[in-house]
Amino acid sequence: MIYICYGITKSASTFLYQMTEEVFSSSGRKIARLREPFRKNDSIDNYFNLIDSELLSRIADAIGDQDIVLKTHGPATEDIAKLVASGRLLASASIRDPREIALSMLDHGQRSRKWKYQRFSEFAVLDDTLNAIDGQLRYFQSWADIAAVRVFKYNDICFNSAAVLKLIAEQIGSGVNSDGVLDVFRHKTRIGQFSKGKALRYRELNDADQELFLERYRDLYQSYEFDTEEARQVARSQEGKIFKPSGEFAQHLINFRRRFRI
Repeated sequence: MIYICYGITKSASTFLYQMTEEVFSSSGRKIARLREPFRKNDSIDNYFNLIDSELLSRIADAIGDQDIVLKTHGPATEDIAKLVASGRLLASASIRDPREIALSMLDHGQRSRKWKYQRFSEFAVLDDTLNAIDGQLRYFQSWADIAAVRVFKYNDICFNSAAVLKLIAEQIGSGVNSDGVLDVFRHKTRIGQFSKGKALRYRELNDADQELFLERYRDLYQSYEFDTEEARQVARSQEGKIFKPSGEFAQHLINFRRRFRI
């Protein structure tokens, strides 16, 4: 079975990808990890900028009867959409409040500029993020428009993880011990790309900035209710606490722990 996890930038897509792999593994199914020529031999995930039927054909030949979970930030191509709609592929898509996506992009941009990295370094103020978010939302919609795709919201992935695990298990046709799977992530340094973990952080924005996003992405906000009761409960428990985004060393530690599962 091939399962594709699409994620909009900064939507806990790596965490969702990891949880999906763990659901397969916990049900006794062997998960394939791609190496050369698909991915570097030290890669910690099966990520591709774009997934199409030609790539899937080569992967299927390489993995045989193993299951595999693939991750992408790219759009659903027409051929992939048909395969998912027909049930020959399974897929999910993760989404987050654009206000929070922007704030997380700015955190990453600050980290990149500090360490002289190019990726995300162009995001310094809110306006810098808008075109990138516009494009990512078009990609997201290409997946969400496929009826068979399971859409997961950031606040559910992060703050109602057990329910998300059960939905993934239902989708792939297996059971799941949610407590056992979540125990794998008891340390935040096992969650890929983990940064702040602050609930409802859009509240950091002033009214004018919030209105900019609410108006620009009006259709999205009408389609999805991003706030959840679980997120509100976590936000209340976090009141008065100071949250700093993970630094570069923390990100390297996360990748190290993921690679060796420690």
